[in-house]
Amino acid sequence: MTRLPPLFSLSFSLGMALLLGACSKDAPVPAQPAASTSTSADKVAVARGIIDVEGGLIALVPSMDGSVSTAPVKEGAVVRKGDVLLSLDGALLEQEVGMANADLALATDRLNGSQAQLRELERNATRLATGASEGVSSNQQADAAKQQLAGVRADVDVAGAQVEMAQHKLEHARLKLRQMSLTAPDAGTVVGQVPGVGAFVPAGKPAISLLPARPLQVRAELSAAYADAVQVGMRATVVIDSDGTEGKPLPMARVVRISPVFAPARLPEDAGRGVAKVVECVLEFESAAKARVGQHVRVEFRK
Repeated sequence: MTRLPPLFSLSFSLGMALLLGACSKDAPVPAQPAASTSTSADKVAVARGIIDVEGGLIALVPSMDGSVSTAPVKEGAVVRKGDVLLSLDGALLEQEVGMANADLALATDRLNGSQAQLRELERNATRLATGASEGVSSNQQADAAKQQLAGVRADVDVAGAQVEMAQHKLEHARLKLRQMSLTAPDAGTVVGQVPGVGAFVPAGKPAISLLPARPLQVRAELSAAYADAVQVGMRATVVIDSDGTEGKPLPMARVVRISPVFAPARLPEDAGRGVAKVVECVLEFESAAKARVGQHVRVEFRK
């Protein structure tokens, strides 16, 4: 058997090692599945939306004109249900309440006097009627007592009606006085400017806005192409959309209501498309979301 020189054996071994290394580098690596493949596959619709609060912002509107007398809260104040947020000058109405109280007191005194007289006449009429039947008094006296009793009963009815009218008048004056104060209908946060003391506030126009302490929700606008693809109960991914650039994701949301009618879109559309018809879709977050009312979002509906 022929033996190879040691130098040739070493060269042959090094060559084989280099060849094996080159083969291993050129070997194809098994392709890894894309992470977004499954996520994209279950997406059925995309829509623009806006963050809202359940029930929307509450606009407090005074029913009467007036100047602000007290403004105990400022913008950003956190208030409880029933807290006074703004009071208008009600000096004239306070006088009206005082006059209504006086009228009620006077009508009540008249009623009490008429009722006392009625009780006395009832006893006298009963006595005269009994005396007439026994021959102690005349029938003429008994008849006169009955007529007098009927007249006093009519006076009592009139006095009772006057008391009732005075009570209604007092309640109406108190109601108008209460309407000079704006109170929080629910717990929440005061947003926007609050009129200062002395400012004139017109009736029928919002004076204060309140952001109620209720869960946030999303109002999405579905185009006609996606209107039938989205169903109540469907889950969705919500991402804050800032100037067309996606921002941080929010908790998953679920569809709770879909409008049965088409309406003009309110959210910005692409230039040149004009006003589109959309179907409004309301979603609720599955957990507390950190967002601000009015923020625009991108909604991706999932199977």
